[in-house]
Amino acid sequence: ILHAGRTFVMAGASRKRIHESNKAHTRLLLITVGASLLVQVLKFYFTRSSSTYSTSYSVMIALACELALATTCYLYIAAAAKPLVSPSGEIIDAGTDVKARAGTGGAISYAHDGLYISVAAMALATISTWFHALMLLPPAFGLYLAWKYIIAPYVFTPTEKERPETAAEKKAREKRERKERKWGR
Repeated sequence: ILHAGRTFVMAGASRKRIHESNKAHTRLLLITVGASLLVQVLKFYFTRSSSTYSTSYSVMIALACELALATTCYLYIAAAAKPLVSPSGEIIDAGTDVKARAGTGGAISYAHDGLYISVAAMALATISTWFHALMLLPPAFGLYLAWKYIIAPYVFTPTEKERPETAAEKKAREKRERKERKWGR
């Protein structure tokens, strides 16, 4: 757009703003995951002599699950935030604005939730190892959504023969039967 002899690239500025915002947000998420992991590793290192082998083994499995979830969610968010850059270095597409999508209920929002739950479980596990049970929340929520939107409607929806007839359907059926008797069909 030319205005008073100056060239404005309006969409380019917006793309750059989204790109910088995404870069800062993904960097913050990476630092958060790394700090939580570092705290857990230090805790495990300093308390390893006071814990039994079975406790250490179960804590390591829980930590591995938390780290796997956090890493998967982070990589998904980072991939969604990755910009498409032309060979000349110009940003063609800034990627998805992950900060704006964080609370909308879509896949990026669920990835943020999974990342935050795993980081919270890692951080709170420094107080008690029972906080590793927070990792049961994502599968429980997934089962709830599967039940609500897939299983229950499929299993409990009555067929045409099973469901009761409504008043409007009964009236229409009686009218149709009267017409059939009247015309002798």
